[in-house]
Amino acid sequence: MDRPGLPAHLLLLGFGRLCRALPDRAGLGLGDAVAWLAGEALRLRRGVVDRQLAACFPELGAAERRQLARDVYRHLGRTLVEVLRGPHREPAVQVVPGWAAVDEALGAGRGAIVASAHLGNFELGGRVLARRYRLLDVVKPLRNRRVDQWLQEQRRAHGILTVPVDGAAPAVLTHLRGGGLVSLVLDQDAGAAGVRIPFLGREASAWAGAARFSLQTGCPVIPMGILRQRDGSHVLHVGQPLLPAGRAGDEAGVRDYTAAISAAVERFVRHDPAQWFWVHRRWKEAERAGAR
Repeated sequence: MDRPGLPAHLLLLGFGRLCRALPDRAGLGLGDAVAWLAGEALRLRRGVVDRQLAACFPELGAAERRQLARDVYRHLGRTLVEVLRGPHREPAVQVVPGWAAVDEALGAGRGAIVASAHLGNFELGGRVLARRYRLLDVVKPLRNRRVDQWLQEQRRAHGILTVPVDGAAPAVLTHLRGGGLVSLVLDQDAGAAGVRIPFLGREASAWAGAARFSLQTGCPVIPMGILRQRDGSHVLHVGQPLLPAGRAGDEAGVRDYTAAISAAVERFVRHDPAQWFWVHRRWKEAERAGAR
């Protein structure tokens, strides 16, 4: 019997049932409890979070960074509960300033790319987009195959098409040329294959796919970021589209375009840093290269 990832998968399913059974306020309290357990008691990836916060926000005092780290885990706990509750209890989402930029971009017939980050409840952001547009999400599969399969099933149930990042180019180009919307995240470490750009004040390795696809097809790139509000609702921010016209297609041009796209997305992250995915080692490749 194939059992890799089974305990985590069963734990996820059981936790999901509990989230759906609890009233909203109790569910958020459960998320806060999970956040405390993960970030304070077990300190899961807490060292990664603390080191990255210290490097990106040296102006903050130690107490301020500890509070920011606690807020990071609190956000992750609440996001987990929101995702597991199911579609009938999704939080309200306001789109600011509205869909006009996306509608206009798709109206040109070349498709469009949404550039985003692991910010806020990004799964909820994808669901909101898929309710209005034909969305293809380029994803990096999780190591736990059972949990990854569950997540892909959830995305398909919400109308989100997915394609693994490795070998995604044919599906992405076909989708764009058919006038569809493609979602790409720019905030994961891309290893030695990535381009070097600044992110939150530090050099990082980034995937250049958004810039390359835009240059190849002529489609715009629209930066977006979703953020939770104090009242529990969410705002999906739609940024000003970036256009490939006039940009160079050589490696330097691709790097500059990637940096411009990343900077536009970074503005959403800086609006509420606690809602970004600090448990990911974003600067791993740059740090490794610097050590050589």
